[in-house]
This record gives sequence, structure tokens and C-alpha cells, in this order.
Amino acid sequence: MTRLMADAVRRLADLPEDRQNEIARMLIDAADAELSGEPQLTEQQLTEVDQALAEDGPYVSADEMEAFFARYRR
Repeated sequence: MTRLMADAVRRLADLPEDRQNEIARMLIDAADAELSGEPQLTEQQLTEVDQALAEDGPYVSADEMEAFFARYRR
């Protein structure tokens, strides 16, 4: 464990137990995602994605997207 991680754990020990557990779950999720190489979404995030996909809204064409990204490519 790095010094930075050890320092973070020491600081987290001063938090209330429910916050410690919440942050521990976030760290575990981040570590699992990093190790698997695939992004992991929470149920809430998946719900938000589904809601966003279900919304009718202004969409851009593939050509418009390409033009947008072309401005930032080198």
C-alpha cells in the first residue's frame, strides 16, 4: 500500500461508520472496474442512462459529430 493510500485510510477512520462503509464501497467498485478493464455502472447510473436514452431530444448527425471531434484532433 502506498503512503498516500495509508494516509487516506487513517483519515477515513475518523469518519462515522456509515460514511466509512460508503467510501469503502466506492473504492472497491473503482478497484474492481480498474482490474476488470471495463467500466462498472451502479444501478442508479444505469437507470439514468436508460432515462436519457428514452428521452426525445435534439440529436446530431454522424457528420456533425465528426466535425466536432475533428476540431480537437491534432
